[in-house]
Amino acid sequence: MELKFSAGLWVFANPVDRFCPAGYAEPSTVVDQIEAAAKLPDLAAVECHQTDTDQISTSELKRRIEDKDLACSNVNTNVWGDKRWKLGAFASCDEKLRTEAIAEGKRAVDVARELESPSIGLWLGSDGFDYPFQINFTRQWDNLIASIREVAEYAAPDIKVGIEYKLKEPRTHMTIGSVGKALSVCLELGMENVGVVIDFGHALMARENPGESVAYLARHRKLFNVHFNDAYGEWDDDMIPGVIHFWETLEFLYYCQRVKYEGWFGLDMFPFREDSVKAADMAIRNIKAIAQLVEKIDVPELLKAQEKMGAIETQEIVRKCIFS
Repeated sequence: MELKFSAGLWVFANPVDRFCPAGYAEPSTVVDQIEAAAKLPDLAAVECHQTDTDQISTSELKRRIEDKDLACSNVNTNVWGDKRWKLGAFASCDEKLRTEAIAEGKRAVDVARELESPSIGLWLGSDGFDYPFQINFTRQWDNLIASIREVAEYAAPDIKVGIEYKLKEPRTHMTIGSVGKALSVCLELGMENVGVVIDFGHALMARENPGESVAYLARHRKLFNVHFNDAYGEWDDDMIPGVIHFWETLEFLYYCQRVKYEGWFGLDMFPFREDSVKAADMAIRNIKAIAQLVEKIDVPELLKAQEKMGAIETQEIVRKCIFS
């Protein structure tokens, strides 16, 4: 399996949290983040947000990325990082705000085309609810589907639109919170360029087995992008891959191989207290090492054992790759 590594520029942005809003390190610019990403020898691309072009022009962003022999693998749509989105963006009942959110989605498409990125991402963090009876669920879904459709039509046919689901945060309930909901949006829209971004930690939060979610999306050819990290499962911890859920990471990569996933493995991490470059380097080394273990699995024997559906039989085959 070919491993193509990308990283979100936010990995190197010295992120803040609500307990230390000033951050645990000095703030960094988009240019600083590109410089940091370029220190990783196995990194071939970066992900950005359309709002990164508020700091520097899109042409300057492209030049900076290319000067470091990097590509842009995805442009994410930031419709959550401004107070105007506090009650929603793509699903907003305020027609003016919803129009502005759609415009930001189209702006992400424009940036993607200029950066020669194959896709944009829609992580709709502000679309959801916090209290019972707060929203009209029927209208919420109508608005959401219509907004995604408008952006996807603008992106077609050359730019893919990846929907990234997450159970909660910043809302207590995000509307697109599971792999099933994300896929249902894709199937309802019925558009070739609309698919799903699976974030390993988000799948854990939704009580999914990430490997199963990969297989599920592949059935409909809707696995568009992968965001790699690790988490304890209760929250979006965005930790170094492989440090908590080793076995699930192994199985996740196994299914990426089985379904012939050919996209990017993007690092989506928030090293609040760690050196971001060292954390990203360890992440890549961990993924590569676990992928090498996947190559050692006797697939015919595993498939044969899985026909019996026994835990001991299947574990005996896989454990040989770990404890040999």
